[in-house]
Parts: sequence; structure tokens; C-alpha cells
Amino acid sequence: MPRKRATAVPAPTESRPVIPYDVYAAARFFLGTGRSQEEVLARIDMTPAQWAALTKAYEWLGSSVPIYRDYFDGASDEAIMAMLLGPRWAIPEGQELTLDGLTYHVERAAWKKPHIGPYADAPWEAHFIAAHPDMTRCYYSHDGERVYFLGQALADRDGKPLDMDPASFQWLGGRWVADTRHVYGQGQLGAARPQYYWYVVDGADRASFEALNLRYARDAHHAYYITGKTIRSKQTSSFEIVPELRLNYRDVTQDPLVKVSVFARDLDYVYFYGARLRGADPATFRILGGGYSRDATQAWYHDAKRLIEGADAATFRVPVPGEPSPRMRDCATDRLRCYSEGKPQDPAASFDDWRPFFEFRTELKDWWWHEEARNR
Repeated sequence: MPRKRATAVPAPTESRPVIPYDVYAAARFFLGTGRSQEEVLARIDMTPAQWAALTKAYEWLGSSVPIYRDYFDGASDEAIMAMLLGPRWAIPEGQELTLDGLTYHVERAAWKKPHIGPYADAPWEAHFIAAHPDMTRCYYSHDGERVYFLGQALADRDGKPLDMDPASFQWLGGRWVADTRHVYGQGQLGAARPQYYWYVVDGADRASFEALNLRYARDAHHAYYITGKTIRSKQTSSFEIVPELRLNYRDVTQDPLVKVSVFARDLDYVYFYGARLRGADPATFRILGGGYSRDATQAWYHDAKRLIEGADAATFRVPVPGEPSPRMRDCATDRLRCYSEGKPQDPAASFDDWRPFFEFRTELKDWWWHEEARNR
């Protein structure tokens, strides 16, 4: 289809080469599926130093970070797109396209068909399997012999490559994958520079295995947590995720978070990070947001894994978007007292902080705040 023409297109230089974005994405895909940098860069006539500079710029395309603009001599996004579209892509007449949109669509097309341009006749087997659910621009792929993630063959905790069947390998959801022989979970060592590894989920029934979110899964016999823990639920058909709650005070919304929730339950127990939350009643348990949860008789500040002793669960609440919120960290209140980070606060010291909330919630009567008001 016809392309929009852009003006003031900067010319590539020897130190800052420019290649079509689909060729860049294909090169990244081959590098991520077991090919060496030497053989991949040879086909685009680029040195490792040139590739490093180009990658640093291309990774920030369309962002507010000016790195990519400096690479293109301050050119406009429209001019940069004209350089990156190459011979295989065009902007449909009458449609607008941002750099973000270009990189998203072109990249995913290159993952599925990387043998393009200088790689059209490359004798390398490389197949896209699935994008990772919570890691941007990360995916599973295979070369017919090994399954890869972040350019490395999937390996166990000790770094030993796993003997997987690439042809039958599939992403099940969350951090759970499988081939015809086993179900696998994705583990992680460290946070700043994480090491990812995969392990066989012992005893998992492949035929009935179901990923529930990033952390939990179940089959016909058991439930599972991503650390490798088997949860011996008596009725796995009732095992489900308890959504966490994100309180958005700017746009006054409340979002249930299923994919990342660390809470689950069955008919008998509530689970927190895969372990039973002692004393919690699954039938009445709910997440309040702000780091708090409660059931019919107890309340917890789960950000610190703390049962709040003496809390009045029946009236326990967290200020939600649309309500005035006190100027204190992770606050909550019940009829008897107020809390910050799950700890009871002095009523006299907290009175003014909570005034807007209680003056807004006029239906609340005879709470700790009203008693403090009468004593003043």
C-alpha cells in the first residue's frame, strides 16, 4: 500500500547504521533462538559495537527517553518511521501510526516470520512459541532441538539444559509451560539480576493441568504454587484465585488483579503465597486494597503478613477512590480505632487526619472518631 512520505530524513553513518525495523527484530529473534552474534551480524554487515549502539537506540523508539532521537540526529518520529519501514512495510493511506505501534506490530510479525531480507536464505531453524505474559518483549522459541528464553536454552536451577520436546512445547498460561512429557514451572533466583530456571512439576497431570495465573495452577488431583509447592487441596475443582484489588485514586477506580494475585482459596482454606493463611474463612475472605484483607471475624495487613489483633472485622474498611484518604501510609479504620501499616494509631493524634473521611461518610455513627470529637 502507498506510504506517507517524510521530509528531513537523516542519512545513516558508519558509526550509526540504520536498518529496517523488521530486519532488526529478525536479528534479535535469531539471537534469542540460539544463533551466535557473529553469524547473525555478518548478514547485516555490522560490528558488535555498531549493533550495541543501534540496539540501545531501537529499544527506546517512541519513548520519552531522548536516546533514540540522538541516534537519528534529532529527526522527527515521522522521518524515523520512514527509515524503519523498509521495503516490506507501509502505512495504509489515511491512517496514523506511531513509533510504538510500528515496533509492536512489526516485531511480532518478525517473530513469526524471521526469514526476511538478509535472513531470507539463512539455514537456521527458528520458531516462535509464545510471548511471556509479564515480561516485555520476551518470548519462548525453539530451533528444533532446544527451547529458548532470553537467548538461553531452558535449564534447571543448576543451569543444566532440560530435555524438552520442542515440537510439542507450549505455554499454558502464567509461568507454566509443558510438552508431551511434563508440566514445567518457571522459577527465579535473585531480583536485581534474576536467574530464571524451569523445573518439572512433580506429579502434575498434563491432561487436566490448568494455569490459573502467574503463580497458581491446578489439575484434577492437586493445586500448585510457582515455587514448586504442591497444595494438597481436597477439592481442586473449587480451587480459585482471590483477586487482589488496586485502588486508583487518580481516576477513582478499583481494579481486580487476577493475573498477579498471591491469594487463592478452596472450600477449606485461603492461601497466601501458596501457604495456608491461618484462621482465614474462605467463604467470607476478601481483599480490601491498600495491603489489607479480612473475613467475617479477622483482618490482616498482608503486606507485612500480619494478623491485626483486636480488629473489628465487621466494620473494618480501607478508604477507597472517591473517599477522602488520611495523610498516612497504608491506612485503614474500623469502629474501634484507625491503623497505619496494620498497626493501631493513637486516636487523638489521628483525629485531624481522619476528619475529612468521617465528615464525608456521615452514615457512620459512634465510631472512635466520633468519641474523640465528643471529648474535645
